[in-house]
Amino acid sequence: MGLFSQRAAGWRRFLAPYYAYSAVLIASYWLTRSWFLSHGGHAKYTHVYHTGALFQKERFAVTLLAMALAIKYWRRQSLDSFLSDALTYSKSLVVLMVWYMDWRISVYYVLLFLVMYLVFPQPIFQGASAVEQFTPASFQSMVAENPQPGLTWLVEFYAPWAPPCIHLEPVFAELSLKFTTPQLRFGKVDVSRWPQLAKQHKVAVYGTLPQLPTFISFKGGKEEGRIPHVFPDGSVATIKIRREDIVTAFALDEFLEEAKKAEGKKKAAAPARGAGGGSAKKKH
Repeated sequence: MGLFSQRAAGWRRFLAPYYAYSAVLIASYWLTRSWFLSHGGHAKYTHVYHTGALFQKERFAVTLLAMALAIKYWRRQSLDSFLSDALTYSKSLVVLMVWYMDWRISVYYVLLFLVMYLVFPQPIFQGASAVEQFTPASFQSMVAENPQPGLTWLVEFYAPWAPPCIHLEPVFAELSLKFTTPQLRFGKVDVSRWPQLAKQHKVAVYGTLPQLPTFISFKGGKEEGRIPHVFPDGSVATIKIRREDIVTAFALDEFLEEAKKAEGKKKAAAPARGAGGGSAKKKH
């Protein structure tokens, strides 16, 4: 698959039923509102509609929603995380506004949203990346035994069902494309398939606070660092990991800078060797 096809495949996730059906259900609020006030509402609801009280409540709610989404967009982990928050907040707003009209209809909405979430989970990023997908065998041979001296592996322990992992997948893929060098490579382990491998590296997969995703750097087969940090007592730092956290924690810019310097030295040395060879040939 070419790079263009991979990038197109990455964007196609936004056409998945999770997004399409969520948008349809949210938009159906206006049909529910119109039907209820015209046919199903008590007289007091018709009065509310005509006096503009319902419209005032909707305007206030939409203003709060817009403010919350502006903050979420500014602090987003990725477009996936922002859209997930936007849909969640919009669904909550729909339920609250329908509750104001008739609590029984709001119960139906809650059930619909719940069923849709279970049947159509948010899709995970499947686009272009330079990330190696590990099995226990390949992890052992490529990371733990590490036949390449000086090579660092940045490995993500993730699960395709965990929202924090879904939100960071496009970020990790983008980092792999930008920062992969001869001294740094990227890999990931699906802990839903290989929980024992996660356990070996002290990554909690299940429980009230699963450590997903966890990013660990390995050099010479040994762990050099990780986020989120695990304290000596076994507790885990509770942070919302963002792109800049990964770049800073593992000094990815330094790897890229070293690779550029090494490439520059090679280019500078190449003409010198050519010139030396040419003069020697003339002298001979």
